Amino acid sequence: VGEGRHNYIMLVTSGDDGKTWSDLKAVIDPDGDGPVRAFDPCPWVDPEGNLWLFWCQATRGGGGDPVTYAMTSENPGDENPTWSEPRFIHDGVMMCKPTVLSDGAWLLPTAIWRRDESCRIVASTDRGVTWQLRGTVDVPDPKHRNCDEPMLIERKDGALWLLVRTGYGIGESTSADGGRTWTPVMPWSVKHTTSRFFIRRLKSGNLLLVKHGAL
Repeated sequence: VGEGRHNYIMLVTSGDDGKTWSDLKAVIDPDGDGPVRAFDPCPWVDPEGNLWLFWCQATRGGGGDPVTYAMTSENPGDENPTWSEPRFIHDGVMMCKPTVLSDGAWLLPTAIWRRDESCRIVASTDRGVTWQLRGTVDVPDPKHRNCDEPMLIERKDGALWLLVRTGYGIGESTSADGGRTWTPVMPWSVKHTTSRFFIRRLKSGNLLLVKHGAL
């Protein structure tokens, strides 16, 4: 009924655009009724057509000391896909989908809720075989920290744009070196409540922003 050690993840599928749903295809429950909770699942199809299921695990109810895990399927279109063994990706919570850069690197926007490095950029340059921490950026005033939930956009000039959930709405930061160093997080001009939002570049090249309230 809330955030705690009883949390687990269930996976179901639909073959008719969401009108009906299958029975359970997978359940991720790291240790049954033990102290480890599984939470914040995120499915993602990579550029090669493989389906990734990312999720987070933590030993405290509110997500303390979180880590990201993933498993993959090379036949996600089948009724019963075959999944790899779950594997550790990196420290931190990855709540929003990866971003593939124009140079081929995959970036995960993660958060770890520690002072001076709350938002973390984890990168893979070998199509997900290995992952390394590339850079960090922090919401400077602790009273404005609120879950982070960072999202990444690659701008047309190659710079990276990071949007972050904060106590004042949405904060923004930019990087000119592929995510290694970042400008300080500052309030974005678009107003928003202290809640989740979504931004993504569409195939058309336009940006889609889902938020509360008017612009």
